[in-house]
Amino acid sequence: MARMHRAAVATAAAVVLSGLVGAAAGCAGSSGGASSGAGGGATAAHAPAAIGAANGKQFDKAAVQGAATLGAARASAGSGSAAGGGSAEARADAPAPIPSAVIKTATLDLSVRHGRFGRAMTAAANLAERFGGYVSRQTSFGTRIHDGTLVMRVPARRFEPAREAVEKLGRPTNEVVSGRDVTRQLVNLGARLGNLESQQRALRALMRRAVTVSDTIRVQGVLQGVELQIEEIQGELNYLHDRTAMSTISIAVHEAGARPAPPQHASAIWKDGERAVHAATAVVGAIIVGAGYVIPLALLALLAVLVGRLAAPWAAPLAARRRTPAGTPPDD
Repeated sequence: MARMHRAAVATAAAVVLSGLVGAAAGCAGSSGGASSGAGGGATAAHAPAAIGAANGKQFDKAAVQGAATLGAARASAGSGSAAGGGSAEARADAPAPIPSAVIKTATLDLSVRHGRFGRAMTAAANLAERFGGYVSRQTSFGTRIHDGTLVMRVPARRFEPAREAVEKLGRPTNEVVSGRDVTRQLVNLGARLGNLESQQRALRALMRRAVTVSDTIRVQGVLQGVELQIEEIQGELNYLHDRTAMSTISIAVHEAGARPAPPQHASAIWKDGERAVHAATAVVGAIIVGAGYVIPLALLALLAVLVGRLAAPWAAPLAARRRTPAGTPPDD
């Protein structure tokens, strides 16, 4: 009986002790969980060791390393999400790509059959209107065999269809297509324009706050220089935008047929003879002009001589009378 009593007491004591240990383990686990939630993965790694110590046991190293790995994974996941958010924000802040600005031009030489020159020129002008453009210049020359040029401007997006349609108006003998990229120039001019506009606003604000006439004049002089630069840059931008928005197609139309031979150049002897004839003609002309001045003068001189000779018989007695004194009688 005594042995049974001692066994029962030992059993009850073991049950009570195990209950106390379990309660202590539960308190330690709850405190470890709270520290893990507040401190992150590192505290969660130390919580199993505290629980094992409360139970009078030690968790193996693998369990501790697993908990630490889990905390590190959670931390890295948090940092990864933060980094992902930062990269997404960086991508959102990245500048949008700049569209290319290209000036497109084409030059075509077309040969048309005899008698179809006028139709080809009219069809080219109609093509410009059909593709939403216009004719900027048109010339034609020739009598029997005609040649002409036509320059059209069409929207850049319809450049290729318009060029292909022009090729069908005749037989292309020469064609040159070129494109010049002015994207960088447009970007630089836009940046300069924005900077100058900022200066313009600042100078206008200074002018409104100016209190003396000298300050107003000084600020106005600087403002005028800035506004002049703005107008120049705006003009360049307008020109580039027009050239990139509207492409240029130049057409030279040649009518088929035998053209008159160009005049042959004369020989050197023939040229010298022509010069001699021109010189002789010039001398004769000069003589005639000089005679026109000399002949009237000679006639006047001859008339004066004749008058003098006719008046000589009466002039001698008159002269003698003037030389004779008034009181001297004439000799018999």
